[in-house]
Amino acid sequence: MSTPTPTQDRTDAPRLAHTPTPLASTGLLALRLVAGVLLLVHGVPKLQDPAMATGYAASLGVPAPTFLGWLMILGELGLGTLLILGLATRIAGTLLLVQMTATWVLAHAPQGFLVDGQINGENALLYALLGLTVALTGPGRFSADGLLLRRRR
Repeated sequence: MSTPTPTQDRTDAPRLAHTPTPLASTGLLALRLVAGVLLLVHGVPKLQDPAMATGYAASLGVPAPTFLGWLMILGELGLGTLLILGLATRIAGTLLLVQMTATWVLAHAPQGFLVDGQINGENALLYALLGLTVALTGPGRFSADGLLLRRRR
């Protein structure tokens, strides 16, 4: 068994950092698919009745509730689609983290973590964590980003 030279270590490091194992890639695919589909499930009804989202934003007392309502709709639909495809995944994950952190801060934190003995805002926190995970790890091999990376090589 030979030990790699320092030059080999440097050239292999970026390649290995972008190539997770098949098992890790399968886990990332499952995470992205579930998060993406659930975001679409939340976003489609809002798109069908935008007044639901804009009215909810208005009830929070935030400025520009119409803009914020549409931002929620587009965020859930757009980020859900990007996660399912594994396209622009790190950006989508970062934006999901921002959107869900803002959702928790604006909609859930003022009521407290427990409301009537129930956890308040756990979905927003879980989505934020999913966004953070995907932003930090990337999409894995089984994604549009992974396919584009392989084609560039």
